[in-house]
Amino acid sequence: MTAERRLAKLETALSPTELVLRWLDEAHAFDDLEAYTRWLLDQPPEVFPADRLAHEAADGMRASLRGRPKEEVDNAVRKALREVLFRFELVMRINVVAHETAHRHQLLHTIFAFRFATLNDQREDASRKDRADVDRQAAEWWRLLAGQVGLLWAMAEARTSAEARYLAGHVALFPDVGRRWSDCVKNHESLLGLATRMAELDGWLEWEAPEDPAGTASRVAQLTADLVEPARVMALEKLDEGGRALTLATRWLRPKLHVG
Repeated sequence: MTAERRLAKLETALSPTELVLRWLDEAHAFDDLEAYTRWLLDQPPEVFPADRLAHEAADGMRASLRGRPKEEVDNAVRKALREVLFRFELVMRINVVAHETAHRHQLLHTIFAFRFATLNDQREDASRKDRADVDRQAAEWWRLLAGQVGLLWAMAEARTSAEARYLAGHVALFPDVGRRWSDCVKNHESLLGLATRMAELDGWLEWEAPEDPAGTASRVAQLTADLVEPARVMALEKLDEGGRALTLATRWLRPKLHVG
């Protein structure tokens, strides 16, 4: 058996998760999604990842079930297509959500930093009566900032949870997005630390009970679903399974809309 045939046989044995991870390693070599997309535009259609992964998953499943009844093979191929396209869509959604969140929080960081600096100046210039109002505003802004930090932590935990369950723990973020995300979290954590220290020195922040662990777990579970369920829906739509996609989308959205 030639080296090429041995390699082809090995590739047909890859699971949907393994196929996606192999593609992801190749894509991550481009550092960011934009560079990877520009490269793809110069490639033939069969190189595009969704089509390529679908063909590889289907061909691999057919090869592994050669000689089995046609209905059994068709069902297995359909399942493999759902799994590989879902994981591809999950990688894309994770990157898009992380990129948009990091960009939005860069702007929020600027707003928070400016507001705390303004409040600090106002407190120094205020009378004792007016200082109480400034302190109240500062405490409100501190809680808003702490909430944003908590959200970033929960989103990171949700992403890690999805990666562990569906990508064998492989990091889905492109390197550039990963760096942007890390910088975003560090900037917010640093600003929260400075604001907390300012509160301690000026005495305007009262102790608050930490968030209930059950509430934190529920929040992470919801954020995980916000990554996973849209990816499932997109995969089903690509396979022309609109009815099943609608059922999943409705199940995901109903709790958000408080519909019984």
